[in-house]
Amino acid sequence: MIDQLRQQLDELGENYVEKNAAFKIKVIPFFCAIRIKKDHKSEGRLSFYSSQLLEIFLVVLFLLFGLTLYDTDAGFTHGPIHIAFAILITFNLIIKQVAIEGLKTRLAFHRLLAAHSQKSTDNTNSAKNSTAK
Repeated sequence: MIDQLRQQLDELGENYVEKNAAFKIKVIPFFCAIRIKKDHKSEGRLSFYSSQLLEIFLVVLFLLFGLTLYDTDAGFTHGPIHIAFAILITFNLIIKQVAIEGLKTRLAFHRLLAAHSQKSTDNTNSAKNSTAK
C-alpha cells in the first residue's frame, strides 16, 4: 500500500517527504501540509490529517479573548485585532480541508484511471490473442 501511494504521488507530481511509512505532502508550500499515515489497527486504510486541533483551539481562544475586549459603545471598527487573527486562521483551516479533500479526490481518480487503462489493455491483449489463433 505504501509503495502504491509513493508511486501515485510521484505520478501526480506532488512534493512529499517520506519518513517511517508516513508522508508529509506540501500542497501549498509554507502554508499547508498534509500528513498521511498508514492505519496499523485496520490494514488497508490511510489516515489523512493536518493537525487542525491546535488551530481550532487558537481560533476559539482568539475569539473568546477578542470578544471580551470588544467595546460595544465604540463600534466594530474599534474592536481588537484578535478577531481578525481568528478569521485568518479559520480561512487557513478551510483551505487545508479543501486541500485534503482535493488530494483524496486526485488519488482516487488516479486509481480509477489506472484500473480503466489496465482493463482496456487486458481487453486489447485478449483480442490480439484470439485473432492470432
